[in-house]
Amino acid sequence: MMRSTILVQGSRVHNLKNLTVELPRDKLIVVTGLSGSGKSSLAFDTIYAEGQRRYMESLSSYAKRFIAQVEKPDVDFIYGLSPVISIEQKTLARNPRSTVGTLTDISSYLNLLFSTIADGHCPYTNEPVPIKTTSTIVEALMSLPAGTEFELLAPVFQIYGEEPKVLFTEIRKQGCRKVYVEDEPIDLTQEVPEALEGDPRLFAVVDQITLVPGVEKQLKAAVEHTLRVGDSLMTVGIVKGLEASAETKFVQEFGSKTHGLVYGDIVPDFFMFNNPESACRTCGGVGRDKQTHPDLLVTNPELSIREGCFLRDAFSYKVDQFNGYLLYSVAEEYGFSLDTPWRELSEEHRKLVMYGTQGKLVKLQIPPDVKERKERWLRWPSNFRGVAGQIESHYRWYKQRDVPNSGMEAYLDRVMVEYRCADCKGTRLKHTRVLFTVDGHSIFDLGQFNLDELCANLNKMSCGGRNPEAGQQIRHEIIKRLELLLGIGLDYLNLNRTSGTLSGGEAQRIRLSTQIGSGLMGMLYVLDEPSIGLHPRDNEKMIKTLRSMRDLGNTVIVVEHDEDTIRAADHLIELGPGPGVHGGQIVVNGSIDDLMQCSESLTGQYLSGQKAIDVPNRRRIYNGKTLTVLGAAENNLKTIDVELPLELFVCVTGASGSGKSTLVNEILFKELWKQLVDTRSLSGQHQGLEGIEHITRVINIDQTPIGRNSRSNPSTYVGVYDLIRNLFAKSKEAVVRGYKPGRFSFNVKGGRCDECQGEGVIATKLYFMPDVEVICGTCKGQRFNQETLEIEYNGKTIADVLDLSIEEAVDFFQGVPSIAKKISVLNELGLGYLTLGQSATTLSGGEAQRVKLGAELSKLQRRGHTLYILDEPTTGLHLADISKLLECLNRLVESGNTVLVIEHHLDVIKTADYVIDLGPEGGKGGGEVIATGTPEEIASSPSSYTGYYLRGHLEPVQAVNRA
Repeated sequence: MMRSTILVQGSRVHNLKNLTVELPRDKLIVVTGLSGSGKSSLAFDTIYAEGQRRYMESLSSYAKRFIAQVEKPDVDFIYGLSPVISIEQKTLARNPRSTVGTLTDISSYLNLLFSTIADGHCPYTNEPVPIKTTSTIVEALMSLPAGTEFELLAPVFQIYGEEPKVLFTEIRKQGCRKVYVEDEPIDLTQEVPEALEGDPRLFAVVDQITLVPGVEKQLKAAVEHTLRVGDSLMTVGIVKGLEASAETKFVQEFGSKTHGLVYGDIVPDFFMFNNPESACRTCGGVGRDKQTHPDLLVTNPELSIREGCFLRDAFSYKVDQFNGYLLYSVAEEYGFSLDTPWRELSEEHRKLVMYGTQGKLVKLQIPPDVKERKERWLRWPSNFRGVAGQIESHYRWYKQRDVPNSGMEAYLDRVMVEYRCADCKGTRLKHTRVLFTVDGHSIFDLGQFNLDELCANLNKMSCGGRNPEAGQQIRHEIIKRLELLLGIGLDYLNLNRTSGTLSGGEAQRIRLSTQIGSGLMGMLYVLDEPSIGLHPRDNEKMIKTLRSMRDLGNTVIVVEHDEDTIRAADHLIELGPGPGVHGGQIVVNGSIDDLMQCSESLTGQYLSGQKAIDVPNRRRIYNGKTLTVLGAAENNLKTIDVELPLELFVCVTGASGSGKSTLVNEILFKELWKQLVDTRSLSGQHQGLEGIEHITRVINIDQTPIGRNSRSNPSTYVGVYDLIRNLFAKSKEAVVRGYKPGRFSFNVKGGRCDECQGEGVIATKLYFMPDVEVICGTCKGQRFNQETLEIEYNGKTIADVLDLSIEEAVDFFQGVPSIAKKISVLNELGLGYLTLGQSATTLSGGEAQRVKLGAELSKLQRRGHTLYILDEPTTGLHLADISKLLECLNRLVESGNTVLVIEHHLDVIKTADYVIDLGPEGGKGGGEVIATGTPEEIASSPSSYTGYYLRGHLEPVQAVNRA
């Protein structure tokens, strides 16, 4: 009889206390509990890890060499496991080449669709160009009269900022000796022109053929080479053997009417920007390229050029150097002074200094204040490229060399910024690729549509006269995949959007749609908070998707705090009763009724209404100070003005993709950072920001890790470890031995264990088995040498102190207010279960964010006005933890600061003083301000989706002060 349950027997992973639990198969199971109670330890580190490990065991030793191996979890046994797939809540790799299209494989199908049915166009006239195979082209040429002599011509294109010499060198490398520039022949073995006027048509002569018997093989090879040189484009120039009228007729029948062009051998890779042959040569298929930005090069416009108005790395005026002579000569010839403040120079002169004389030579003069006259520099006039022009010239030279240099990369990062590529305009493809259209749309145009618009366009798309049947089949496959994404609430995304800009929840839902599309049954799926980043309206779609996966015959385990998802579950498991050492046990294992009736269940108390996050009795009064963003137009924002009242708790809400992160992170935060901290910060497109004078500093408390290695931990981040080391250094024994605070650091030699270098463990890499980490045999995992561990403070060594939980540390350091105050803030944020020395790499995004928040609260001062920005701070938090978080955020506001959060959680929104609701939809359907005001005013707005869902969470407020 087939097993109907999954039995986990004796799990001791992390804080799980020899836990045994039985889960029903083919059900939607939600695992919930306080943050740190052991949910992920059970779902991911036990069930998923063991399922994955067993699958790996079934592979050959050869296959294992290419796959990262999974360590065996500390569990006795798990019965009833199926093949397991983990869909975690984590941001994807920041690879600029990865997009929504490549993640979902829809881009590959679009490439296939375009290579099958798209119509080609002329790069010069945009007229239709026929598409033929190499064999068809050879047949057409072989039909000419015997003895006809013709040239095979490939159109070549000058890329952005490329000098003609470089272009002609590239053409020569491909075996071509002659180029036509607007019908004027140029011999590449002779002197080539320094510059090309305008944007001339260029055709490289790849081969010259005379039709004689036996030439067919040579002709086919020559045609293939011509198509490679011309980016799959070619034409023919008759040299002799045909009359003028016959020549014209043949060329027009052979290809397009005007230039006789023809496309050959169009394959799916032709449209793939990750293929070097198809990618834009300027940006390499990334869509973005480095350029200088004049405003960032001038760090202090109040100073003159002589005084040093420029960024030091960009340009430093030194009168005795050649550049000093040259710039002085330019100033003299064009009539401006090097002593005039940059701000007071005319626009024409500023442009001249930045971008040079555009090829016009300047006769050098000797500056009057030189120490040594360099007469030899005066012999020949020189070309002045300008400050920005010189940097861009260096950049192009560096790219053409194609030899990586970390020093050069670091220099370019300091003086240049990324922009949309000026050559491909962000399409990532060579120009010839976007000349192919289906119903008038290029492959880039289709990628720019929101997914719901793309689906609608494909449904009414005509599959043309070229391979219509194949086109219909490919189109059907694309639509099927798009409908999966639409059903999961991602209609506002587009295929061209890079993976790095997706939130963790969006990335997770994309992976989820791929799994639904696979149609597998009998699988075990483990998901981590799929509701993150979802508006309550979209959450319904997510729950429907999870149920559809279950209905296919799969077991779905979801780690979740969301109330709607919990209520939708077939089976519930709550871990607890507390976090960390207080958790790791089963509190509830049953239905929603079991959960709500369990007196020990904190989740049940909130769901049943026994406990709740209360609506504040009185909202804070708006004091008249505002921060106003004018004309916000980045991404999908529709040139909106947004007023942010200060010294309040403000919440930005709206449907997923409505423009919240763009407004807050890309425009508001970056512009404030530019004005208050670093002038080299580039903010999103907007017309202005008013009210900056009210802000002293801006802090973005995000979910990025607090450290990149295992040595970073909460105590180092909040700044208590230095104080702790000082305490140990002041002990009697340490003073006698002459130990300094550095002795008690595991980052430097002296006090740390030399065997493991302060890591506490030694990792051994194995070839086709998981890396083995063993506790250091010398220090027994304590990270310090024996002499250091002989020093004690209140009966504990430095290793013992690092092993204290934050909760225990509050009591231990009660007599040291400077330490106790900082640690107690972390405890109040619900992080009491973490240890002082816990590695930063083991913290979740939500935990890292709360550690950062704790660091800010611990140094809170009533001096100046700080704007705190948090993006979805409720990620990974139980309702009880959210209650603690809100108390801490309100403490920041009570201290005279402003807290601005981007949030979907209705319990957070209802406690805000002021709400800004964007929408109405996501993507192109969003970007507008729908409603502003108190939560009550948002709830009464008929056009606000947020207001609709908020009504049920609000209670009468005794006194509401309008913001």
